[in-house]
Amino acid sequence: MNSRRMEKSSQAAEHKPGLLERWGIRVLQNLAQRDKRSPGNWTRQEFGIGSRKIIGWTVFWSLQTGFWTTFFIILVEKIFPDSPELWSPVFLEKWFWTGLALLLGTVLEFYLLYRIGLSSVYKMTRLAGLDLEEDPDLITGVSNLLSRLALEIPDPDLRLLGIDPYRLTNKQSLFITTLLYKAKVFLSNLVAKIVIRKILARNSFRVYADFVAAPITAIWDAIVLYIILKELRTRLLTRILSKELVEDILSRENALSREAKIACMTAIGNSVVFTQRFHPNLEYILIKLHKAFQIENYHFRLDEWESLEKLLKNLNEEEKELCLKILSVTCCFDGKISFFERKHLPLVFGEKSKERLEWVESLANSIGRGDLEEARELSKINFSVPR
Repeated sequence: MNSRRMEKSSQAAEHKPGLLERWGIRVLQNLAQRDKRSPGNWTRQEFGIGSRKIIGWTVFWSLQTGFWTTFFIILVEKIFPDSPELWSPVFLEKWFWTGLALLLGTVLEFYLLYRIGLSSVYKMTRLAGLDLEEDPDLITGVSNLLSRLALEIPDPDLRLLGIDPYRLTNKQSLFITTLLYKAKVFLSNLVAKIVIRKILARNSFRVYADFVAAPITAIWDAIVLYIILKELRTRLLTRILSKELVEDILSRENALSREAKIACMTAIGNSVVFTQRFHPNLEYILIKLHKAFQIENYHFRLDEWESLEKLLKNLNEEEKELCLKILSVTCCFDGKISFFERKHLPLVFGEKSKERLEWVESLANSIGRGDLEEARELSKINFSVPR
C-alpha cells in the first residue's frame, strides 16, 4: 500500500458515522429488508412521475407534522394566563407544562420528520434503480449519503489526497451563513407574529396571533424536506453519471500519459474546491481513479488551479480535451455553476470559452431538472464539445 492509500485509510478511520447517522442507516436497512420490490428504471416518464408523487406526499406529511406539533405546544401555553405574577404558583405551573409540551412536541416533530425523510429518500433511491449495496473502496457509502441527506447532517470535512474543499472559502462567511440557516424558523415566526399582532392590534382576534407559528413551522418543514429530495435527485443522477464517467475514463487509460492521469485527478480536485465541499460523487470518482491509476507520487497539489494550468500545457489535444471535459462535468454536480467556476473555467477553455461555458450551463441545468437522459448525452466523453 503506497502513501496515498495510507492517507485514504486514515481519513476513513477519522470519519466514523455519528449516533444520528447510524440510526438513520439502521432505519434505511430495515426499509430495505422489508422491501420486496425490484429497483425502478430512471426514465423521464417513470422517474419523473414517481418522484413527483414521492415529493408530493412528503410535502403533505411534513406540513401536517409541523402544523400539529406546533399547534399542540401553543395550545398548552394558552391554557394558562398570559402574564402570571413572576414566580407565583401559576407562573411555575404554566412554564413547567409549557416547557414539557415544548420538549415533547419538538422531539416528536423531529422524529416524525426524520422518519418521513428517510422513507422518502429510500423510495426515491429505489425508484432511480439504485440499492443500498455498499462499495468497500468508498468512505461515503450509499446508506451514509442517504442518512446524512435525510437528517441534514453535513458531509464530513474530508482531506483525501491532500485536497482541501475550503481552500478558497471564507470561513467566517460560511459560519454566518450556517447560523442564519439554522435560525430561519425562529426569525420567520418572530417577524410573522409582530406583523400579525400589528394587523390585529384593534381586533378581537388578536389572541390567536401566536398560533401563526403553526402554519409557518409547517411550511418551513415542507420546504426543508422538498429541498432535501431535490438534492437527493441531483446526487442520485450524478452518481449514475459518475459511474459512467469513470468507466469512460478507464476505457482510455492505456492511451493516457502519466501527466494526463495526474491532470485528470487535479481537475477533480479543483471541482472539490469549487463546490466548497467533498461531494460524495466527487469522492467516488477520485477514489476509483486513484485506485486504477496507481500513481505513487503526484508531485502536484491536486486542489491548486495553478497545478492544473501547468499540467494542461504539456498535454496533447485529446488529453487536454479529456481533462477539460472531466472538469466541466464534475463542476456541474450541484446542478448549478458557482462564482468560482464562472471565474476560473474560461481561463482554461481557450478560444471556445463562450461555447464551452454555455455547454456547461446546459449540463448543470439538465442535472438540476433531474433529466438523466439529457445529462447523460451531454456528459459523454467524445473529445468534442457540442456547439
